[in-house]
Amino acid sequence: MVVNGKRVRRLLHTFELSLTRKVRKPKPNPLLETVVLAKERANLAFGLLSEREPDAFEGLTTDFTQLVYGGGKVWFLPILDHRTRMVIGYAFSFSPDVRTALQA
Repeated sequence: MVVNGKRVRRLLHTFELSLTRKVRKPKPNPLLETVVLAKERANLAFGLLSEREPDAFEGLTTDFTQLVYGGGKVWFLPILDHRTRMVIGYAFSFSPDVRTALQA
């Protein structure tokens, strides 16, 4: 029996049912694979911290973090001091670019 998709969706919604869907596994990121294989050799912080504990404001870390909210998505870039975990600077942007990093 041929049935319109809209009718099927309406019936599924009425009876609070859902269709099972297969989720595709994302393709592996070659850069991430390289870092995972290199382990400690790829971690610059590991090499620096194995020698001695850095003083305050001597080692800074950062990361682009995507935040999702009701209006869409925004990128958050904090700059943290390694020892004190204090936020030195930050920036918000709709795209992760060099201008956002320099603004932070």
